[in-house]
Amino acid sequence: MPEQSFKTESELRSLVRAISSEPVRALSELSAHAKKRAAQETIDRLLFDRSPVYAALESGDPKARKNAARLLGALERPADADALLRALQNEETLFVVPSVLLALGSIGGKTAESALAGYKTPAPKDETEEKHVREIQSALEKARAALERGKPLPVRHALPHPANVLLTAPEGFAETLQKELAASGLAAAPCPGGALLHTNNLTPLYAVRCAAEVLLPVAESLPADAKKIASAASDLLERPYRVELRGYSGDRAAFIRAVSGALGGGDNPSRYADELRVVCRGNVCDVFVRPCSVPDTRFAYRKKSLPASIHPATAACLARYALSFVSAERVRALDPFCGSGTLLFELEHAAKNTALIGVDVSEHALEAARINARAAKSSARFIRKDILKFTPREPFDLVLTNMPFGNRVGTHASNEPLYRGFVRMLPSLLSEDGVAALYTMEHRLLADCLRREPRLAVVSETRTEAGGLNPRVTVVKRK
Repeated sequence: MPEQSFKTESELRSLVRAISSEPVRALSELSAHAKKRAAQETIDRLLFDRSPVYAALESGDPKARKNAARLLGALERPADADALLRALQNEETLFVVPSVLLALGSIGGKTAESALAGYKTPAPKDETEEKHVREIQSALEKARAALERGKPLPVRHALPHPANVLLTAPEGFAETLQKELAASGLAAAPCPGGALLHTNNLTPLYAVRCAAEVLLPVAESLPADAKKIASAASDLLERPYRVELRGYSGDRAAFIRAVSGALGGGDNPSRYADELRVVCRGNVCDVFVRPCSVPDTRFAYRKKSLPASIHPATAACLARYALSFVSAERVRALDPFCGSGTLLFELEHAAKNTALIGVDVSEHALEAARINARAAKSSARFIRKDILKFTPREPFDLVLTNMPFGNRVGTHASNEPLYRGFVRMLPSLLSEDGVAALYTMEHRLLADCLRREPRLAVVSETRTEAGGLNPRVTVVKRK
């Protein structure tokens, strides 16, 4: 199914409630959303009682059984293995079996290991079953390979020889990435979407907080031919690997199998040292290798996240970008919609001399922020308060925030009075030279509110990208 847009907890709760009345649709949508870690945690919490999903596993509708298995696999809880084992033993519809096998592989544990080790792929009764049997065998192999995912891969610190390495930046922040690289003493050439370095040492690149990804460019505008892709990538690719295919209009599974076959096998989507990324544009493609077994501990403090949490690399860029407008030596900063605290922690990394306060109306969000703060050894303080009722002891040099999006948190209608009230009080939150950097998808609403506030002036606007959305960063100051 197509990639799902982000859902709020309220929308996910509605889908959970719909399992009993519309199991096929509700389970399908929930399993797709559960692929995102934050949504997975929310769905798992909402489904603390698994009985609706277990009932769907025994439904008379094979599509409901299939989607129930998909959801349990996405939630990755070993406690669900017994229910899946019973489903596997009772399942007579061939097209459902692959989803049950993959779910067992995904959740792991002794029950799943025993079930997958003892499972025998059925023989096709006639030619109409041959395709389904092939899919069962493929799913069984993937599920067994998934059981290996907990075993650590050899850590990779360097390439065999110096090569071009591309560090990508979140859209709109390539210059911010360049500045961090320069400050770190890493010589890099600017390029579209990021920066290019020539090195064999990967370790320092995974300390660059503003880098969204570290990629090894393999080929540009290469014919979309499996053998040519394999030939170009083989020297850089560590095994096991996974193939990430983007923009391909044909039979994706067949093309991935062809690439893996040309490489001599080694494709393991559950446990891999590298990702072979093939980005197609018609009959040609760009090919990259993304190293995946290099330690990346930049954002290890994120023990808890929320469905609307900003990506930490974007937060790192936004923090540094905002600081470029601040003149104070010791930055007193406020995040009025702080969520799990990511922006404040990245601000603390970027400017060591800070006094940080996070405000949020949600105790659930603040619980996550405090857990993350302990992991980050942060000095940030967090206050549960409606920001429209918040009165600070002194104004701030910087207000930095990821404002509620109408299509992520709340609704556009509920955001209107919030934005208008917040913009009206913003001048009183800022010191004389203070600035605010406001990140939101509701840029039209924000722009309208700012036009109505004579005490504020817009300094800069930058467009970025987040999960298919295009938020903007608006920097304002007091007049």
